[in-house]
Amino acid sequence: MDNFLDLAGIPLLLFVILVYYAIRLWLTGDSTIIRGKDKGPLKDEKMYVKQAAGLMLFLAVATLVMTALLFWNVKVAIAEIVICILVLGIMWKRMNEKYGGRG
Repeated sequence: MDNFLDLAGIPLLLFVILVYYAIRLWLTGDSTIIRGKDKGPLKDEKMYVKQAAGLMLFLAVATLVMTALLFWNVKVAIAEIVICILVLGIMWKRMNEKYGGRG
């Protein structure tokens, strides 16, 4: 059990945090949870929140997969999470261009 927590503790904590914020974002529909209060208005806040919550859940699942892969091969686990983070970055940029700020 100690070996499991040593290896998977931080990724599992990240998974829980991502799921918490995705569900909170989806339930409240409040984009200031992730954008802050000082940002300008969004083009379509409802779709922005929906897409952002989905992308956060995507990263949460990717983190869970990485946690499982850690027990099989560390290099594969790192490659998987790096690829997923790159995909997330691209998708987040597209979401922000489509539904983000008006400026």
